[in-house]
Amino acid sequence: MLVFTTDFGLSDSYTGVMKGVALGINPDLRFIDLTHQIAPQNVAQGAFALGVSYRYFPSNAIHVAVVDPGVGTSRRPILLQTPHGSFVAPDNGLLSRVLSDYLPDPSTSLETVEVPPVLRAFHLTNPDYWRHPVSSTFHGRDVFTPVAAHLSLGVAPESLGEPTTELEWLPLTPYRVTPEGVGGEIIYCDVYGNLISNIPASLLEGGELDEVRIRGRSIRRLSATFLDTAVGASRPDLVALIGSHGYLEIAVPSGSAAATLSAGPGEPVAVTFLPPCV
Repeated sequence: MLVFTTDFGLSDSYTGVMKGVALGINPDLRFIDLTHQIAPQNVAQGAFALGVSYRYFPSNAIHVAVVDPGVGTSRRPILLQTPHGSFVAPDNGLLSRVLSDYLPDPSTSLETVEVPPVLRAFHLTNPDYWRHPVSSTFHGRDVFTPVAAHLSLGVAPESLGEPTTELEWLPLTPYRVTPEGVGGEIIYCDVYGNLISNIPASLLEGGELDEVRIRGRSIRRLSATFLDTAVGASRPDLVALIGSHGYLEIAVPSGSAAATLSAGPGEPVAVTFLPPCV
């Protein structure tokens, strides 16, 4: 199984060509498109999509991840093997949210991180497993997909390249915990305009919510669903809830929070709690 994550969109032939190349190497492959709608060159968005999704696939899935503004430059093509799948991708931070699940300190602000002992990483240096000639602008077709297809046939990772102990890292957007609450920011906007923050659900447990503030607006309760309404109250035009990704998100019932608030990634969001009863 090859799982594709790219910023190629659906109007061009790029993703179809990659699948054709893969089938030319292994006709028995199955394909899943995680998404091809990552915003162009938005490595952080691609990293988030991979990080919150990869554990839902079988452990033998091979992910081909291509959000690669540095294609053709000195950035390395890599293979990362984890207990929950293998990843063929550029070494540009695209696998940071996958790596973060295995790091002792995922809050590090370094630009590179050591590969955790439970994982294996390889710099893809063996051109015998690439498609030739190799385009300087389409490594998804000529490097990543052929390597993934050969890997699916049982080619040993050691045959594909050289072990590496460091990978590029995109630091996580930090949140701030204070006695009064949590401060964070929006890190992802989905197709519905839901604004997903970097505040995990675990930080909202145990305290009684006072409010969630974003762009001058106040939300005074956490909703259970997008259409959740307090007893006796009219439906709110803005809600805060824990979304399926496990993070606090802001939504508009049957609408777009991004459009309503004119907000997107980078927008500050703050949660405050009521003082504990003494």
